[in-house]
Amino acid sequence: MLRHILLATLLFVSSMAHAHVPGFQEDGNIMPSGDNRPVPWPWSLAQPFPWDDIQGLWKVEQDNYVSYFAFKSVRQASGGRQLLVRQIDGETRRVLAEGVGFESGKVILAQMTSCGGTTYNLKVTSFKREDSPQAPVMGNLYTGSVMVLSIGDLNARSISDMVHLQLTKVASRIKFTENSCLNH
Repeated sequence: MLRHILLATLLFVSSMAHAHVPGFQEDGNIMPSGDNRPVPWPWSLAQPFPWDDIQGLWKVEQDNYVSYFAFKSVRQASGGRQLLVRQIDGETRRVLAEGVGFESGKVILAQMTSCGGTTYNLKVTSFKREDSPQAPVMGNLYTGSVMVLSIGDLNARSISDMVHLQLTKVASRIKFTENSCLNH
């Protein structure tokens, strides 16, 4: 009996020590749990990316998962554009991950790296409200289109292997120089 108590105590202490490893807790909130719902979005009806409206703070929710994404549009010297992306934990408000997005076709594709070192893919797509198979999620700021965020592992083979969530814009202005992974 004493051996079982000692073993249970050892497991508890080791799990508490592991929970304090930098990046461990942050990485647990990066992606929502698996999503087995059908993917209703009409990907062929994607609209040109709304560069003028994307900058700001956006929110996604699914069940107990809440995360924020800060987007900042940056012009390159060549005239092209990039989208700086930061993912922020919905509960702690700490930066979880950072990345840079590039336009490909009508969508933004970004490879994100978490503060704990996990790498994952992000895709942002715009649809007309009338083309949306789901009622648009209304935020406190009007946006002319329905924005969908797709998030998944690097080894996701297709769009159906990713989780798809509507983005809701919550703020147009953000300070992008504060709260980066480097500040942890």
